[in-house]
Amino acid sequence: MGETYDALSRGVVDGSMAPQEALQGWKWGEVVKYTIENFGSSYSTAMFVVMNKQKWNALSPDVQQIIEQVNEEYAEKQGKLWDEIDKAGRDFTLSRGNKIISLSQDEDWKWQKAVKPILDDYVKSMKDKGLPGQDVLRFYLETIYKYQK
Repeated sequence: MGETYDALSRGVVDGSMAPQEALQGWKWGEVVKYTIENFGSSYSTAMFVVMNKQKWNALSPDVQQIIEQVNEEYAEKQGKLWDEIDKAGRDFTLSRGNKIISLSQDEDWKWQKAVKPILDDYVKSMKDKGLPGQDVLRFYLETIYKYQK
């Protein structure tokens, strides 16, 4: 991310993918004229903290419960914060006269199909490791679609 501003400003790259927050937070809105809203194949920012399963199991149930409660609270707070900073990035780029292009449903579908092989590779890779990649992908996609409506 730190090098993307220079790459965009010098024309080394024609575009990059990031949340709209980057338009202000990383100052991309200073060096781009257009942003494409592409929900079909991108905007999959996710954050998580993981713990070694043995360490988790070593915690007492009351400590596990506290951590789970904090996780629920944090997920909502973080989601609201992302919404706010994405709006700020959007407002910033628009205030500079830049354009935001929303893809039509048909075009969005084309982009979604174009990245499907990447998702298929992810599922296969997880399956090869004995992990439930298909379940994870299904949960992710269902959640994304739920909140896009």
